[in-house]
Amino acid sequence: MGIAASKGNTVFPSGNALKYLSAYFDRERTYTSPYAEDPTDIRALCVSPDGGVLGGNICRADILDILNGYNPA
Repeated sequence: MGIAASKGNTVFPSGNALKYLSAYFDRERTYTSPYAEDPTDIRALCVSPDGGVLGGNICRADILDILNGYNPA
């Protein structure tokens, strides 16, 4: 048909996939979620309507101070 297969979503052993599809996963292999992101690699900020961002508030503190004090742990 000329329709290429896309990579689509990746199924990894977690949650219901682990519960219902465990027979299809290699038990000797260590899997990581391809959707997990590094919390220290900030690429965008989302500010709540009340000014909340990264555990701080831009109405009460300078955004640069909030960014410098950010601790994802």
